[in-house]
Amino acid sequence: FVYDSKDTVKNFGFRVKGNTSREADRKGYRIDFGEFLPQPYQGLKNMNLNGSHNDPSMMREMLSNTVMNNAGCVAGRINPVQLYVNGVYQGLRIQSDYIDMIFLQSRFGESSGNLFKCSWPADLMWLGSAEQSYKNLINPSPLNERAYDLKTNETAANYSDLVALIDIINNSKDSFNSWIYKVFDVDAYLKVLAAEVLIGHWDNYFINKNNYLLYHRMSDNRFVYIHYDMDNTFGIQWGYPNINNRDIHSWGNSSSSKAPLTNKILSNNQWRWDYEVNMRKLLDKAYNTDSLHKRIARFKLLLAFAIKNDTFFNGTRNTDYGFTYTDWQNADTKAWGKHVSFGIKPFIGSRSSSALSQMKFPSSVKKTEFGLVNIFPNPTDGILNVQFKQMGASGYRWKISNLQGKEMLADESNGDLKLDLKGLPAGIYLLDIPGLMRPS
Repeated sequence: FVYDSKDTVKNFGFRVKGNTSREADRKGYRIDFGEFLPQPYQGLKNMNLNGSHNDPSMMREMLSNTVMNNAGCVAGRINPVQLYVNGVYQGLRIQSDYIDMIFLQSRFGESSGNLFKCSWPADLMWLGSAEQSYKNLINPSPLNERAYDLKTNETAANYSDLVALIDIINNSKDSFNSWIYKVFDVDAYLKVLAAEVLIGHWDNYFINKNNYLLYHRMSDNRFVYIHYDMDNTFGIQWGYPNINNRDIHSWGNSSSSKAPLTNKILSNNQWRWDYEVNMRKLLDKAYNTDSLHKRIARFKLLLAFAIKNDTFFNGTRNTDYGFTYTDWQNADTKAWGKHVSFGIKPFIGSRSSSALSQMKFPSSVKKTEFGLVNIFPNPTDGILNVQFKQMGASGYRWKISNLQGKEMLADESNGDLKLDLKGLPAGIYLLDIPGLMRPS
């Protein structure tokens, strides 16, 4: 393995990767630096080289990752590379982080929890209390892997935490709102969901019960949702028409995937408000024609040489759909046809306008204005009062964190607050009311 003509690793593992994409002509690969010897490369044990064979632009995955990063989501790094095998150019690939214990440690400062890779048909529906029922659910790809595939702590193979999460999702009934917040990072998921809907990432949990990971974070004993495999975005659609204006609140595919986690979260006014706020923030700064068009122009300059000489684009090698260099040049503005229903820029414009028109809380972006509450006394001697100045607030959740972000106190409340803080050590704390002044 040679990177940038200088760094060299011997005795590494190299194999085809993916599920259905394993059958593609333009294949993706996984590199495992520790397959034969304990020799991480620049701190990495694994590296993905994605084929993105469905995408004539070869930039959708990178553009999606840009949006995810700007949304504040847990995202991997991504980079275009030219791949040579035995000195022969094999074309452009998209290098990305492999989500493993090294990734978890870098993002969460821990890696001891269970990490489940969830692929079709992992819809989080209740299959009963037996762990084996979830282990027996198989993704019918060439690999026949488990739909809920445990990627850490494999020897113990303990699925009890996943079963407990699915139990709460499906069986908690009226107590769902309070229970799910204790076992699942709802706030983080709503950021991912807003970004997934805007980029048109239909091959996800909400629509296709596919392509996500669940990590049981030990620091707060909650699961966190992690997205991946975002090349089928920005107008690439297989069997899901009108992805550009699909309703943002009923975006899932209820006919074949119940997606109980997302649908129950979005049935709550508080979380639907937060979801819209996250989407408005993206539309205001990161997901708009000015920001994304500049990024597209940069990617085109970056990729042009590699694509022009890529045998999958210059007609010298059999490819999956017959994409040409001209198709690549036009991919940002024109639909190629068939599964590529939009050019990237027209999709961005259409999705932006339709998302705004579907908002149910037009003023939600202003929810964090400090002038909406009185907080006294501050500093406090142990009792803190929070008084809503305009309309009352009901059915909201609040939390108090220290300056390191650790949650110290949290609960659900109705109306004004009177918080007893006498049990906290002296110091400075942050009060967060995510749904401040949302309608009940």
